[in-house]
Amino acid sequence: MLFAKSRSVNETVKTSLLIIDDEPPIRTLLKRVAERAGFDADTARDGIEALEMMQRKDYVIAIVDLMMPRLSGYELVQKISTLKPRPTVIVATALTNTDVASLDDSMVRRVIRKPFDIHAVAAALIETARQIAEERLQEDGGPDVVRFPATRKTDELES
Repeated sequence: MLFAKSRSVNETVKTSLLIIDDEPPIRTLLKRVAERAGFDADTARDGIEALEMMQRKDYVIAIVDLMMPRLSGYELVQKISTLKPRPTVIVATALTNTDVASLDDSMVRRVIRKPFDIHAVAAALIETARQIAEERLQEDGGPDVVRFPATRKTDELES
């Protein structure tokens, strides 16, 4: 698992993740998978709540459902594109490739499909966090990132 070094010597901070979905069971499932994969996960029930949360806390990754009330996932992805720092977006959807194709490719890192394969979701989160860490290491002034091996077996995700 990847952790950013904190300002104090031996303290590590888990990668922050925001899950945005209007269905409570989906939010609960994704939060559980993310936490068991080693992430610091929060949830929002729609795009409006997500934007409010993003004003209070910097998230490294945001999982966005496309079909939500008040502010759709499509609209939320556009609003996220203006944030500094901007979280990396993973889209969670049951929609077809044609529906997802209308999203800006530069904004969406990956798409995870509903119904979820929890092992694939955990692997996608871990791989995305690794990619972000590697990109930040290559940038000037990016935060220090330390790699730690994943300590959880994928079988533990099901319990």
